[in-house]
Amino acid sequence: MGLDAKKLASVINTSSGRCWSSDTYNPVPNVIDRVPSSNNYQGGFSCALIAKDLGIAENASSAYNASIPLGQMAHKIYDSLSQSSEFSKLDFGVIYQHIKNLSYQK
Repeated sequence: MGLDAKKLASVINTSSGRCWSSDTYNPVPNVIDRVPSSNNYQGGFSCALIAKDLGIAENASSAYNASIPLGQMAHKIYDSLSQSSEFSKLDFGVIYQHIKNLSYQK
């Protein structure tokens, strides 16, 4: 869209849109220094680990007959990323790049 990511984050973070993923652990590279997205998604919580945790959450929800459709979708996506040699060990914020790449393929 041609927007500067740092400026957009600044606007969001001074409004009701402010949240952890925009002001503390932004998945967009070079918006925040010293977070995995600004270090090629190295370090942080890996896609493999979040896929494991989402699987545990999905199993727990099934045990209580609770519906978690967004959790199931997130698990499916992260499970796919965790099986990829390109993404498995990268920080879970790399999903931003994955979704961005999918949108460019359309």
